[in-house]
Amino acid sequence: MVFAACGRRDPGSGTRLVSLTPSATEIVAALGADPQLVGVDEFSTYPPAVTQLPRVGSFLKPDLEAIARLRPSLVIVDDIHGGAAKQLGDAGIATIECPMHTLPDVKSALGRIGERLGRGEAARAAVVAIDDAIDKAAARHRGAGARPRVLAVIDHETGGVGGLVAAGPGSWIDELLAILGAENAIAATSVRYPTMSAEDVLHARPTIIIDAAYGADAAQPLAAWRTLGDVPAVRDGRVIVMKEPYLLAPSPRVAAALADLEAALYPPH
Repeated sequence: MVFAACGRRDPGSGTRLVSLTPSATEIVAALGADPQLVGVDEFSTYPPAVTQLPRVGSFLKPDLEAIARLRPSLVIVDDIHGGAAKQLGDAGIATIECPMHTLPDVKSALGRIGERLGRGEAARAAVVAIDDAIDKAAARHRGAGARPRVLAVIDHETGGVGGLVAAGPGSWIDELLAILGAENAIAATSVRYPTMSAEDVLHARPTIIIDAAYGADAAQPLAAWRTLGDVPAVRDGRVIVMKEPYLLAPSPRVAAALADLEAALYPPH
């Protein structure tokens, strides 16, 4: 592939940023540097202003030609983007790799990108706010008694539960559930995002299902699940559709994610 090179520039307020993941876009926003974004991946939606920016491909298929046309001085990549990062580097476009899978990754990315952009103070403040939100949420549920048994679903077919993918141990939602004193219904699996059959769901016996799939119907949250039979969460009407981006992918908006999950798991009586 051949595309025009653009020179490296010093980091700071003049840096022209391109983000290749929604998580990285949110990191930039948390640092107050979102006005420096000149392009984002096709799934970035927050802050809302980024929806007006040029799109540079998907998470799995970044468009290197589109990136080069924007003449960025820094491109934020994930660990899956090794090949793209090399090609960008060969063209004289600087990259910074920030894997985004877990809470520690979010805090690390804030620090690394904050340092690169001369926004270290903003990064430290964002990390303090995340830690404060975690500590307060955890304290409210420490030793609180019976733990809800939660199946968090991130994908399934529209109108049904075929092709079901859930959040297993070590996933982003799994970390948030643990902070809130909830039990992951598939904690025994060794896969971070396992596919599940109807039999697997029956065996997991969740008392709450968080349905964060694109195909979930918020108007009729139980409709797709009634075919499964005697699942406690379905029987008791505790299937909750939640599609906020900060629940589906790592985000510095930890306080909002915890507040939404807490309200879903522990509704007032």
